[in-house]
Amino acid sequence: MNLNILKEFRHGVYGCFEQAADALFNTMDALSSETSAHSFPELSLSPLFERKWPSLYEAFEDGLINTERLREIFVKYAQLVHGGKRVVAAIDATSIPRPFSQTSADRTTMPMHNIPHSRPKKSTALTFGWKYSTVMVLP
Repeated sequence: MNLNILKEFRHGVYGCFEQAADALFNTMDALSSETSAHSFPELSLSPLFERKWPSLYEAFEDGLINTERLREIFVKYAQLVHGGKRVVAAIDATSIPRPFSQTSADRTTMPMHNIPHSRPKKSTALTFGWKYSTVMVLP
């Protein structure tokens, strides 16, 4: 990949962060490099996270992202034309169940896996949480 294109992409993404931009951008770098972190303090130990761990809370509480502009940046830099070759895309859908997080208003209803020991007796096969999807163009 051309380094100038990568710089332009990163500047474009940074421009989509309307509040707490530095904290959000450092969080994005840390998330893209740290695969074993299970908490904010662990994530803040990533070498790409240049701030202290409380700024992660700032990024998620005060941060504001212009999602429409971010979509435009992703589409602009997606390399869909690949020399006349077929484009192969991968889709990953990840569920993060948080049935007891009542303060998170943006949770949605999602199905639970049908594993008898994983859910309480007399419960339905539904839980509350978040669902994320990622689409990647593969080389």
